[in-house]
Amino acid sequence: MTHRVAVRPSDVEIEVLDGEDLFSAAGRLGYRWPTVCGGKGTCRTCFVRIEEGAENCSPVDPLEREGIEALRKPVDGLTRLACRLRVEGPVTVTKRGVRRRVQE
Repeated sequence: MTHRVAVRPSDVEIEVLDGEDLFSAAGRLGYRWPTVCGGKGTCRTCFVRIEEGAENCSPVDPLEREGIEALRKPVDGLTRLACRLRVEGPVTVTKRGVRRRVQE
């Protein structure tokens, strides 16, 4: 089963598979997502703001909690790391810099 994540302001829609994190889904579908660590949960560059659908998001795990605290953001379920975020329904997030990879 897939779940739709709308990414603002780029108006990208990403279909996330059950058990897949948002960062990996974006990569699988050919999108470049801002990152330094490549999805290991350590650089925190991939963080998103949940605009709608927070109830459809996985719980914040310990590594993600540490990252959100390091960003000096509240651990309120609305700031999430895309590389740790799994969804179980429609979600809308804000993340600048998400775009299609250029095909060579």
